[in-house]
Amino acid sequence: MSSSLSLWRSLCYLTAFGAGLQSAARPTNPTKAMEGNGFQSRIGPSILEVGGGLRNVFPADNFNRNVSTAWWDTDVLDDGNSNEEAKNTAKDLKLLGVGGYEAPKEIEKIFEFPPGPSFAKRLVHDGTVFSPECNCIFLAELHPPMEGFSADAMPWVWRVNLNNTPLTTEKVYPSPQMTVPNGVYYYKGSIYWAQEGNFTVPGGIVRMDPLTLSTEVVLNNFYGHRFNSPNDVVITRDKVAYFTDGYYGYDNFNDTLKPELANGVWRWDMKTNDLRMVSGAGGGPFTNPNGVALSLEEDKLYVTNRGNTSDNPAGGRTIYEFQLSNSGGIPVTGGDVFAYVDSGFPDGVKVDRDGRVYGGVTGGVTVFDSAGKHLGIIRVADGDVAVNMQWVDDWLYIAGRDYIYRVQLNSSGVQGL
Repeated sequence: MSSSLSLWRSLCYLTAFGAGLQSAARPTNPTKAMEGNGFQSRIGPSILEVGGGLRNVFPADNFNRNVSTAWWDTDVLDDGNSNEEAKNTAKDLKLLGVGGYEAPKEIEKIFEFPPGPSFAKRLVHDGTVFSPECNCIFLAELHPPMEGFSADAMPWVWRVNLNNTPLTTEKVYPSPQMTVPNGVYYYKGSIYWAQEGNFTVPGGIVRMDPLTLSTEVVLNNFYGHRFNSPNDVVITRDKVAYFTDGYYGYDNFNDTLKPELANGVWRWDMKTNDLRMVSGAGGGPFTNPNGVALSLEEDKLYVTNRGNTSDNPAGGRTIYEFQLSNSGGIPVTGGDVFAYVDSGFPDGVKVDRDGRVYGGVTGGVTVFDSAGKHLGIIRVADGDVAVNMQWVDDWLYIAGRDYIYRVQLNSSGVQGL
């Protein structure tokens, strides 16, 4: 075989969002069209829709792609006799379904993160949350360590100040310091972090004042058991929290005690202090649950599953949908597969006002409709991974490993509605 070549800079073999994000008719004269074994592929300066035939039959005789590679970087493995369509190299196309395929659409880079420490194998920027009190976005930084090292408990989180022009991003220092904060949620004037913890600090839920940055631990045990590594949290309007707990600190960060609980999804009624696991490795689908999101009506809970590692082809790579009820019966039921992603695993997850579900994956933000149909990808910079995101009105802010991005869409998030 010849050495592999990167393909499909323009053929990200994916439907763009035309029908999903706005009601405008599809353009009759796109910038470029390519015939496939099905409807045409439409290629504009920044928006792409790939026809059904080209998605069904890959335009190369021999190809392969691993779990850590974006769709458009699938490798051609033959001796150069592949279909010419597989060698199209138009670059920097962003997959956005607004304004028509021929219209330009900007995805802004608003901040580039500095490099991480020498012991880290990568940076992860998670836990994005908006606070109206400061008109700012907070997000966490994690340093998954290289083999033989442990994660550090850095004293800062990042804050994007939306009051300034241009926007400014800086480190801020909560006090007392949190220990490996990850997922986060805004609720009635306070910021609630899922704190993973380490050997000397049990993980749990920490409340932070968005103005003073003062912190307080509000949950850190289940009948004396330490949680494993709480990863993400959401809170309903009637003050019920759902959070995920996985083996990240023990398996990946090398910084926590051996777990004494199964991985899982927890329900904490903050009014009555009733705390229970509602799905988990003790009797549910999860190896390592991760992101969590609520629907607008708060009758559905979306939970992502990673697996043991991010690049494990047999890992979770799944978004599950649960049904929530306050009728007096079992409060959480279901757990059906809502979506299985093609690239990496869905880390952070968000829902918009129209029921679409957004997951951060390798290469961008992947978007599904309310029934789990894949609508498209909002593509980030080459080589970057979209980890999490946060709505502020109709702007979607995306936290990657390398950059913070934002894009204006014809929707908004559900938090606070």
